[in-house]
Amino acid sequence: MRNLKLIVSGCILSLILLTASCNKQGPETLPSGENIPELQAALMDLYPDAQNVKWSQKNGYYVAEFTAPVDESTEVRSAGSSMVNYSAWFNASYQWQMTETDIPLDMLPQAVLDAFDASDYAAWRIDDVDMLRRDGVETIYVIEVEGTDSTGTAQEVDLYFSADGLLVKAVVDADPNYDYSDFIPDTASGSIEQFLAQNYPDARIVEVDIEDGMTEVEIIDGRICRDLLFDSSENWVYTRTEVRRSDVPEVVMSALQASEYGSYRIDEVDYYESPDGNFYRFDLEYGDDDVKVDVAADGSSVEPVSGDDFFGGAPAGDVASVIGQLYPGARILEQDNDDGYLKVEIWHDSREKDVYFNGAGEWVRTEWDVRISELPEAVNSTLSAEYPDYRADDAKFVQTPDGEYYLVEMEGRGDREIIVRVAADGTLL
Repeated sequence: MRNLKLIVSGCILSLILLTASCNKQGPETLPSGENIPELQAALMDLYPDAQNVKWSQKNGYYVAEFTAPVDESTEVRSAGSSMVNYSAWFNASYQWQMTETDIPLDMLPQAVLDAFDASDYAAWRIDDVDMLRRDGVETIYVIEVEGTDSTGTAQEVDLYFSADGLLVKAVVDADPNYDYSDFIPDTASGSIEQFLAQNYPDARIVEVDIEDGMTEVEIIDGRICRDLLFDSSENWVYTRTEVRRSDVPEVVMSALQASEYGSYRIDEVDYYESPDGNFYRFDLEYGDDDVKVDVAADGSSVEPVSGDDFFGGAPAGDVASVIGQLYPGARILEQDNDDGYLKVEIWHDSREKDVYFNGAGEWVRTEWDVRISELPEAVNSTLSAEYPDYRADDAKFVQTPDGEYYLVEMEGRGDREIIVRVAADGTLL
């Protein structure tokens, strides 16, 4: 069932947004756009009312920035003033690739407004709204918000919505100069397009990325996000769908509960379809132990996931370099999206560690489980003195650019729980 190598990308889509795909336009030197009649004609064909056009070059693309009326061919609703700012991207062959439109909040489709109002970010301040139209794929609306997370840390989050209000991606603290150039999709081969048409006839493509010969296609199938992977020969490797625990079939849950992992807490679940069989992958936690377990779709087998079941390639761009500098000799196990961060799981110093990066590709933190018995004496002394009615139940060691600390989950009477941050010398943070 599990002889495939998995590149896990997350249901909230497009993990490798930190650098452009290797098949996307490269940073070549191009002639000035103002002096190319074919390029001017391509722009005027799309936007005959463009005004104040200024050309530039970014990452090997021609970019025209201009003002024009709202494009009524999109889902954008008409508002008081119809003139908005555009950035239209063309490749070196003068073919249109993407248009970013800076639109007012009240020009968002009603479904996007309703979805945002129902989200966890509804109370955050809206800083900017962009509409992204790209060649051959789904139109995306990006709402940039500012606020504070559950720990009181100030954050900026970019929320990517489809026109019908489905949140397909969240990115925390993206580079302020991020220009969406790596969101221009690669071109899927004819055989991949045929596979999609046969198996997901009503799906809308959100993104196509080609990395190291592997093609990842992210789709919206009805109201469901799915990630598909194809190998270098364009053979289908898997389809991955994030699912809620309540959607897992009873036969699968029964098999898990009857196994040695029955008492573990379920953190998240993904459903995999592949040529070799379908299975549910559970991320489980129990005290100091984290494990991934695959359960066959018919409940016939329960198998822990070993390192051989992960894709061992390096993440894109500077992320791989940072990991190599911070953790020499580390082996990449998996990369995934976690609440807007890129989470890279590594094996280093005989431990599995989770390394987190924000949308700008900056290292945010690394954390790994530690046993309660591994806590320094100074930490135990502080916990005993400050929280005499609680006991330490779970602990992680956390490294950040600003320092290191232990994150300890404490349990008290009546199912009371608190989480304490404490430095190795026993100082409460």
